[in-house]
This record gives sequence, C-alpha cells and structure tokens, in this order.
Amino acid sequence: MKILLITYIVLINILGLFSMGIDKRRAMKRQWRIPERSLFIMAALGGSIGILVGMYLFRHKTRHLSFAIGIPAILILQLLLIGFLFSWNQKQMRSPSQAVQYELSLIQELDSDTIQSFVSYESFINSQEYSGDVSQDAAEAVNLFFKKFHYTIQNEEIDGDAATVTVNITNIDTKALATDLRTEILRNSLSLYPSDDSQNLNSYQLLKDTLEKESYETTVTTAHFHLRQEGNGWVILADETLEDELVSGFITYMNDPYLLSAYTVLEVQLDALKALTAEEWMDFLGVEDVFATYNTEYYPLIDEEYISQLAGAFDYEILRCQEEGSQAEAVVRITSIDMNHVLTLYREKLLNYAAAPASIRASSEEFSNETSRLLLESLQENQETTGTDITMTFDNNGTSWDVTFDSEFTNAVMGNISEAIDTFGSINSESQAETES
Repeated sequence: MKILLITYIVLINILGLFSMGIDKRRAMKRQWRIPERSLFIMAALGGSIGILVGMYLFRHKTRHLSFAIGIPAILILQLLLIGFLFSWNQKQMRSPSQAVQYELSLIQELDSDTIQSFVSYESFINSQEYSGDVSQDAAEAVNLFFKKFHYTIQNEEIDGDAATVTVNITNIDTKALATDLRTEILRNSLSLYPSDDSQNLNSYQLLKDTLEKESYETTVTTAHFHLRQEGNGWVILADETLEDELVSGFITYMNDPYLLSAYTVLEVQLDALKALTAEEWMDFLGVEDVFATYNTEYYPLIDEEYISQLAGAFDYEILRCQEEGSQAEAVVRITSIDMNHVLTLYREKLLNYAAAPASIRASSEEFSNETSRLLLESLQENQETTGTDITMTFDNNGTSWDVTFDSEFTNAVMGNISEAIDTFGSINSESQAETES
C-alpha cells in the first residue's frame, strides 16, 4: 500500500511538471491550452509540488495571482494535512487496535521475515520437517495460503493495562483445505512403491501443490488478540490459540483425528492397493508357489499367471461405512479372480487326465508336471471374476482411522485362496487315487 501511494505521488507530480511545460510551449505557439481548472485539480490531487516547480522552471503563470497564491496555498494545506495525519497515526500507534492492525498488515504484505515466522510455527501443518530455513516451497505455500487474506477490526476493550481486540478474518476455507491436504498426505504415505519425485515430497510442497490445484471459497472466522501495555505502547500476547485463529483454525483441522471420515481413509487405503501392478502385488503378497504344487518347473509360471489376473481383476465397492465414537464398521465388496471357476476347469481337466492311460504309466515327476500344467492352463483359460462381501472393523487411534487388513480381507483379495488350496489338495488326492486304482 505504501509503495502504491509513493508511486502515485511521484507520477502525479511528474505529470504536473510536464503539464506546465506543455502549456507554456502551447502558449508561445498560440495553440490550444490546458484549462487552468485542470491544472488546479491536478494540484489538489497531490501534484502541487510538480505544478509549483513547473511554474518557476518554465516561468509560466507566475504573474497570475490565482496560481502564484493558489498553488502554494494548496501545497501548504496538503503539508498541514500530512502532518496532522502523521501525528494522529503516531497517537493511534499507541492503541491496542493499531498494534493489531500493524501485525495483520504484515500478513497482507508478506515479506521473507513474516513468512519465516509462519513457517516456524511447529504445528502449522503438523510437520516435524522444519529446519530453520524457509524453502521456496514453504514460501510459495504461505503466499498462496494468505492470498485472499483480509481482516476487519470489530471491537476493542481496554481494562487497565490489558486489552482485547476482536477481529474478523476472511481467508480461504481452511477446513476444506485441511481435508484435501490430509488426504494427499495419507495417499502419499501409502504409496508402497513411490517414485523418486514422490519420495522427495514434503508437507509444504504438498500444501503448495494442493493450493495450486484446488480453488477454495472464503470463510470468515474470529480472532481474539490479547494485549498488555508496556510503556506508551501495546504488546500482543501470542499463544497457540491466537496462532491457530490467525490461520482460521487450520492447525486445529490438521490435528483433528476425525477430520477425515472412516469412509475416506478406507477408500484411500483401497485405492493404494488398486494402483499396484502385477509385480508389486507379487511382492506385496509375498507369493511363492501359492498353490503349493512344489513343482519348480511350473509354479513360477502359475504364480505369475495368477497374480496377473488378480491385479487386473481387483476392485472394490464400499457398501456401507458407519462411525460410532472411535470405532467404525464397513462392509466392502471385494472383486477378484473367480477361483471357483478356475477349480471347476481344473477338476474337469484333471479327471480327464486321471482317466487316460498316460496317467497310469506316469512317474511321480511326470504326474506332478502334468497336473501343474493343467492348473496353469485352467488359469489361462479363466476370464471370470467374483465379488466377496466382507465386514471390516477398525478404530481411531487418536491421529486418524487405523485401517488394518485381516486374513479375511486377504483371502477375499486372493479369490478365497485358502479354500482354493484345500480344494486343490483334495482334487490332487482324488485324481491320484483314481490313477492308482
């Protein structure tokens, strides 16, 4: 604001000076003149110094009493007004409201020192990453955060050497911002195989990215400044409550364990699984000879085909999610490979093989190879998926909802694999018995 005012004063006085020069030149050439009324208006709007300097520099209108007396009179009145305002402002600086206004104006005109003070708030975004230096991401995040910041002083109460100033603060909807940011932080933390870029993300970079990506409405909140008189001035008593009110409750929202709903946390967790590739699923599940074939020639191929189908088939639908206090219960439909269909295909192939003369003459190794090959073939022919409804219960640990995936969930994801392995064993035994008989 000060820079704009100074720029305006400089420009209007330069304009006044040039106007006097132009009018003098036109007078000498008997051309159209600048109306005297326009010159007086220009002087009254702050250009009196430029007009006065132009009068004596160009020796123009110095004999006109209206200019010789009027322009200096305007300048004197303006100087008296500036002196009065300065004196009044100095007195006001000693009031609690003026002390608050000064601090809030620093937020509207952010500089490096003000940004440093906000970044140094230990809990500004619930981050322990602050190192004492303001990074470019942090500076840009703070600038974006206060881009729509505005304030209005509502009330001032003085009681002896103590005072309270109530201020309405207009800023972006920090609850919506905190919700988006907490979701991004959770999503980033759940990345099982993060890229190099995502590994280097910090909270301020996530805040900056979120503010750049999303557009937020403004909301009005109230801040209460408590001050103490020291000498002729007033000192603001800063505390955690005031820091939170200055950022429109953003700190409180960021630390609210119930800000993200149980549904949202569960959805983010399941989305992280849905994003896994086949190779990542293989590593995540620790798959090795998942059907316990013990056939070193075929089990890697069987595992690869099985995981490939699982990765392509996996999906979910949250049918219901209810919160009650610090506990939540959700019913989730897990879509995965239809192992019952795979085993139906396998049973037919295996029984046909058992009825063939080749199975009777087969050695144990040949029998293992053929039965494993048939299982691989059954998987390759499968195109069916199935949905399994499971009930999940989880708690809020005081920070957020703590979603854990139990054996029932894992079994559903793997297409009821426990039942499949048991069935595989029984089919193998049945087939072996028929062959031996």
